[in-house]
Amino acid sequence: MSMRAPRTVTELPVPDGWDFGDFPYGLEPLTLPEPPTPGTETAISDVLPADTSRVRSAAPCPRTGPALAAEEISHQLFWFRWITGHQATFAIWQLTAHALHQARSRSDPAPSLRAMTDLTDAYTAMLLYTSSCPADVYGTVIRPSMYLQHRSFSGTWAPDFMPVRSLLRGKKTEWEGTPEAERLKKAVQMYHRVHAGVAAKLVPGGRSLLQESAAEVAPTRPETQALIYDHYFLTLRAPVDATELVGQLRSRLRAITQDVATNGLYPGLGPQEDVAFPEELRGDEVRQGYEEGFASVLGRIDAAAGQLRPRVLHHSAP
Repeated sequence: MSMRAPRTVTELPVPDGWDFGDFPYGLEPLTLPEPPTPGTETAISDVLPADTSRVRSAAPCPRTGPALAAEEISHQLFWFRWITGHQATFAIWQLTAHALHQARSRSDPAPSLRAMTDLTDAYTAMLLYTSSCPADVYGTVIRPSMYLQHRSFSGTWAPDFMPVRSLLRGKKTEWEGTPEAERLKKAVQMYHRVHAGVAAKLVPGGRSLLQESAAEVAPTRPETQALIYDHYFLTLRAPVDATELVGQLRSRLRAITQDVATNGLYPGLGPQEDVAFPEELRGDEVRQGYEEGFASVLGRIDAAAGQLRPRVLHHSAP
């Protein structure tokens, strides 16, 4: 009895020149340094020239794309988005932590605050990208994969979020009232709006794995949680210099931008299906600033990354 060969993801309409992973929508491991802890941040110095020539043009982002021909193709594409979009987010958080330290250590914080605004906008765009799958794909593929790693698997375990948690939770900063700080504050507010919309879109009941398992699962040690989280997202920890970190981020931004230019931000979305999106994701600010402006946001993060260069992205206790 012969078996039909499975359809492959290369049947998706991919432009020439895909150079990420071993095949279109394949994955690559990410290598990051340990995130900084208070008092151990590396001083920021020098400037890494932006390499914007390698990022694709910031044309308006197509909101929808061709229908996906087979279930396994759909799963491959959205798995790529889930893992690679999170990896890009981790690098964005690392750079945000360094920009925050830079703002506190220099006489003029304005350039660092502008960089943090662009980085926060990029994080918001990554939320839309990683959550772009239909709710049924999230419920049958992505959420169960996290459950199999740990019944309480949670985004709160992300090691690189901790240094920027206070900033992204909207806590007041020492630069309150300056024009740059107000723009950063607005970017953080938009992140919260999109984050709430994403949760409502993918988890209608609103209960995370952590909440569902709270009564029956004893918490593991934080270091174990961080390892589980990193391993799930193919993330390794080692001393990494700034050039390598930014290079890894840029390679992911190129692949992500190419994917969206080909497949749209919401592949196969019907003309009326977006009416079911939560209210937080339907406003003009989200549509124009982060959906249609998706490629532009990623272009700005590439330029911002070029302005943040620690000599070595390795954090050791004094």
